Amino acid sequence: MSEPTVDFTLLELEPPSASAWNRRALMWLGGMLLLVAVSIGVLALFLRSVEAEESNRRRVADAQWLDQTLRFHFQRLEVDLIALALQAQRRDAPVASAEGEALSPASPALPVKAGQLWRTPDVILFHRWLPAEQQRRVSDWPDFMQAAARQPDGEPALQTMLATTGALQRAAYAGPLPQGGADPGHILWLAVPQFEKGQFVGDHVAAVHFERALRSIIPPWVAREHAIQLNPEGGASATVPIHFPGTQLSLDVRALNPQHALAPRLFFGVALVCLLAMMAALYALWRDTVRRQRVEAQLQTQRVLRQAMERAVLLGLRAWDTQGRPLYVNQAFCRLVGWPAEVLVDPTQPMPYWPGAPRDEFETLRAHMSDPGAQQLGLEMQWRHHDGHVLDVLVHGAPLSLPDGTVVGWMGSALDITERKRIERRAARQQDMLEASGRLIAVGEVASTLAHELNQPLGALSSFANGLLNRLQQQRITLDEVGPVVERMARIAEKAGRVIQRVNAFARRQEMNRQPLDLQPFVSRVVGQVPLPEGLRLRTHLPDADTPLTVPADALLLEHALHNVVLNATEWSIKTTEAVPRVQVRLVHNEGSVGIQVADNGPGVPPDQVGNIFDAFATQKDGGMGMGLSICRSIIEAHHGRIDVARSDELHGAQFTLWLPLNP
Repeated sequence: MSEPTVDFTLLELEPPSASAWNRRALMWLGGMLLLVAVSIGVLALFLRSVEAEESNRRRVADAQWLDQTLRFHFQRLEVDLIALALQAQRRDAPVASAEGEALSPASPALPVKAGQLWRTPDVILFHRWLPAEQQRRVSDWPDFMQAAARQPDGEPALQTMLATTGALQRAAYAGPLPQGGADPGHILWLAVPQFEKGQFVGDHVAAVHFERALRSIIPPWVAREHAIQLNPEGGASATVPIHFPGTQLSLDVRALNPQHALAPRLFFGVALVCLLAMMAALYALWRDTVRRQRVEAQLQTQRVLRQAMERAVLLGLRAWDTQGRPLYVNQAFCRLVGWPAEVLVDPTQPMPYWPGAPRDEFETLRAHMSDPGAQQLGLEMQWRHHDGHVLDVLVHGAPLSLPDGTVVGWMGSALDITERKRIERRAARQQDMLEASGRLIAVGEVASTLAHELNQPLGALSSFANGLLNRLQQQRITLDEVGPVVERMARIAEKAGRVIQRVNAFARRQEMNRQPLDLQPFVSRVVGQVPLPEGLRLRTHLPDADTPLTVPADALLLEHALHNVVLNATEWSIKTTEAVPRVQVRLVHNEGSVGIQVADNGPGVPPDQVGNIFDAFATQKDGGMGMGLSICRSIIEAHHGRIDVARSDELHGAQFTLWLPLNP
């Protein structure tokens, strides 16, 4: 059977000072963990800020580079248009052979060293010399310009561009205007003025496909890393403004594969690892602190509990090491032997309470405790108290073992049984006295039983003797008549002798003479010998002879018990209120036993007297001794049976059932 465990965590025995210190330590640990967490958050925000600044710096640099590149190429386009305008003035004819048709870079009318925009196919959609007198009316414009003017906001933008060139004497831009059709995009218009002797003579106007111009200007390495497109609306935070005279463009520049700076991220990774390691260390320290606090609280609880148990227990406790040197005694042990603890645990002094050699006690106890069966029973010893009187003690012991089974000492308990021994000796003396009284009572019971059992045979002998004496004195009897009377008297005397022997053996609890007994003829014979009062009706119900009911019994004793029960039934049945007193005897069979049931129609046994009718000297009959039913119960119990008392359901009187075990 395993020992029950004690949950010490249910006890709050941690001292207030330690509890306050533990709370402060946990607060410091919590604060440090919070500081580390905040540091990680601040470091992440710092890295994000650094990357945002780096991304913004790159975006600004890209915007500046893009602005400068576009300015450079469009300024070169302005120079090319100025050259074309000069050629047009010298020839007084348009350079283009058809309206809206871009010239090929191989055309002899183009400059020898034209810019990239001019040399890239399909970038210049339209260019033409437009004299000053044709600029006033839209209807005088070329068809390509008239189509652009018909677009929303197209005409005001173009007129503003033409007016700006003449007024400010510099190139002007308009648009970008959307282009429909199969090739959607945006058109940027450019007008380059020409003056002769200080007078404005006209503009060379060109229409540039802006998306194609971007693709021709932007290098491939920039196009692989950035997505650049025109944003006509403008105003977005990710746009790059491009300023041209007369218009302002907005380009969306988005990095396709943004590359973050390695150094800040590496620094952040190292710092994050250090902070996480610090957090793990702080968590481990917190767990160790909590575990240590729990262990300290449990140790404190166990110490307080052990001290309380030592003060509450009445057993004397002591401990030795493996060499028999005393290690510990409790106060109960000191009170038991009357010596202080300093004397009892002194290894240089022998045990003062032990009457024999100093090591005899330890050797005796160790040999006793090595036997597990003897440990449960304990060992009785006699010690000597400090004041000199002898103590009777009961000693138990157990080894002090480590978890690996190594025995490091022994623990023993001592219980003062001096008073118990005194009570046992007194009880033994009282038992002797009680047995003597019992023998006297047994003698009285034997005398009462003999008086009860011999009353009838002795009375019969006295009657036969008096009758025979009277007949002899009157000389009215012959010798032939004397013989049967004397034989009858001899049988009665022999029966009385057997009664004395059986009752004497029963009173001495000697072995009975049990023999197999068939109950059917036995019950018939015993019931037929009972004297019946006049007018009583006795009926016997016995099973068929084919069903033998055999019990191991002493026939004489069982006859006496059955005779007594039937005789009591006849005596009580005549007190019935009915006209005819009746007694009924039957055999009832049960599993493994058989019962002799005797019922009458008398007044029955009162319920409050059922428990004591078998007591000795308890009787309800006038002049009775109260021994009949007591003897009957003793006889039946000696046969390993019992007597049941109940009320008869048929005759409504008392019903006694003598249960006897059948032969196996």
